[in-house]
Amino acid sequence: MKTVASVIRKWGKAYDQRVVVRLVIFAIALALAGMAGRLAVLLPYLRDGLTELSGAHQLALATYVAGDIGGKVKARYDLLNTLAEGFPQDLLDDPARLQVWLKDRQTVNPIFSNGLIVVSRDGRGIAEFPVIAGRLALDYAGRDWLVDAIRDGQPVAGKPSQGRASNDPIMVMAAPILGQEGRAVAVLAGVTALNAPGFLDLLQGTRIGKTGGFLLISPRDDLFIAATDRAKTLRPLPPPGVNPLHDRAMAGYRGTGITTNLVGVEELSAMVSVPGTDWFLVARVPTSEAFALVDRIRVFVIRNSIFLGGFAVLVCLVVLPRFLRSLTVVSRQIHRMAAGEIPLQPVPVLRRDEVGELATGFNVLLARLDEMTARKEAEERLRMADKERMETSLRQWMADTSHELRTPIAVLRAQIEAVQDGVHVVDGTTLDVLHRETMGLSRLVDDLNTLALSDVGRLDCRFDPVDPLGLLDDGIGAITSRYAAAGLTIAWRDRPAVPPVVSGDSERLRQVFSNLLENTLRYTDRGGCLRIGCVSGPHGLTLHFDDTAPGVPAEALPRLFERFFRVETSRSRGRGGAGIGMALCRSIVEAHGGGITAANSPLGGLRVTLTLPCLVP
Repeated sequence: MKTVASVIRKWGKAYDQRVVVRLVIFAIALALAGMAGRLAVLLPYLRDGLTELSGAHQLALATYVAGDIGGKVKARYDLLNTLAEGFPQDLLDDPARLQVWLKDRQTVNPIFSNGLIVVSRDGRGIAEFPVIAGRLALDYAGRDWLVDAIRDGQPVAGKPSQGRASNDPIMVMAAPILGQEGRAVAVLAGVTALNAPGFLDLLQGTRIGKTGGFLLISPRDDLFIAATDRAKTLRPLPPPGVNPLHDRAMAGYRGTGITTNLVGVEELSAMVSVPGTDWFLVARVPTSEAFALVDRIRVFVIRNSIFLGGFAVLVCLVVLPRFLRSLTVVSRQIHRMAAGEIPLQPVPVLRRDEVGELATGFNVLLARLDEMTARKEAEERLRMADKERMETSLRQWMADTSHELRTPIAVLRAQIEAVQDGVHVVDGTTLDVLHRETMGLSRLVDDLNTLALSDVGRLDCRFDPVDPLGLLDDGIGAITSRYAAAGLTIAWRDRPAVPPVVSGDSERLRQVFSNLLENTLRYTDRGGCLRIGCVSGPHGLTLHFDDTAPGVPAEALPRLFERFFRVETSRSRGRGGAGIGMALCRSIVEAHGGGITAANSPLGGLRVTLTLPCLVP
């Protein structure tokens, strides 16, 4: 024994520092962790699945039992209603004949186990069948079923209680006997013992599993009407806060859930409403019974995991070292290259397996190292060029912006100084000039802000289904008088009969149409026209805005949507404009998923083509 122990110690000292041994230990630990993880995932998955399956089963069982109870309650309501409607009221003054009448009805349909009784409005018993000692002499004034039947004029059910004459748990159902004026002259009541056969016996005689069962609950009366455990019959309900699932059921929840009962037992419960009543039925079973299969599977999985884990350990200890020998050779050569002992060179590919693929990958990586270095250098140069271009663009933006702001500010300054120097007086004309320049400056700032928001992807658009042609009509209506004053006309071509619908921001689209209409008004010669063409398909809307001379040089068309760009011809700043209207149109249209282009118009001026995606009906 000492010899064996010493050999084991020597073997451990020789191999405890080798990469192969550490890798084997790591693989074993990883395998065990994987098995533990699978066990941790599998059991909750099985429990959830079994909870859903058992819950559905209990819900179906509870629905069936609740339907049976609801049907029996309905049958009693129907019988009472039929008897009350055909009740011979002259018998109210003849108790003996009334008792015979009750006996005949009870004999034909004895669904009320404790029989029928007729009670006057003041709570006095008139007649009954069968005769139960002392029942007819009881005072029924103030009983809930008597008060509710007289008040509501329809069949009602009283609060289940302990019978004063029979001393059994009973439920009284009553129907008013209406006189000729529709006023209740008496009440016909049917009494059913809760433990009587043919009423709640399906609930009371059925167990779910070994210890599970049913509870029939009346939220209105705050009590258990009946239960598989008969000790709970007519017992009060637990106070709020004791059982959260019960509190939810009292608030109207119907379905399944897991809760802990008053004695600390965890239960799987299903709640359903009883048809025709305000009661609900609870089917419950301890989770220890419902999920017994999970416990058996847990034991099975643990036993099999231990066996498979031991087998995996044995395989790793025997097979893995052989597979890792070539990896050791490759690793040593790579370490020597990293230490500078040998130059960078491809490592030998000793095997055509994963280790061989690793060596091949290293050789490919080595071959591409120079290529990656050159690519990074090129990317760095490109990044610096982009940075310089962005800085140039920013400087140009700031220069253009300051240039556009300088003119209205200069006008405002000149007008104010003229007023201060007494050259101008503060009259309507001066105020109109100041207001016009201020509004122009405000519009310019708003347009610049919109373009800036578009550049950073923060253009605020509220997308709703809108009719773009209707928005265009609004813009045309607002500008028609100005077109007429300028000697221009507007004409439609190929307008669709059914207006297309797009998803868009109506205010932003109005801004686009307004800019395009203003552009034509500003740059088209007197006597010209604007022709609007429309092509609408199931997936897109195309609008053509064609105006007459003057046109735009072909070389200027690609730059027409650049901010602050103005054509240095008749379409120049001399006719107004800051050169950002078309850029603003492009930003808004592209934010709507569309496009906008410019070309020479067949009418001799400019054609602007706008496309927007349509909503598919």
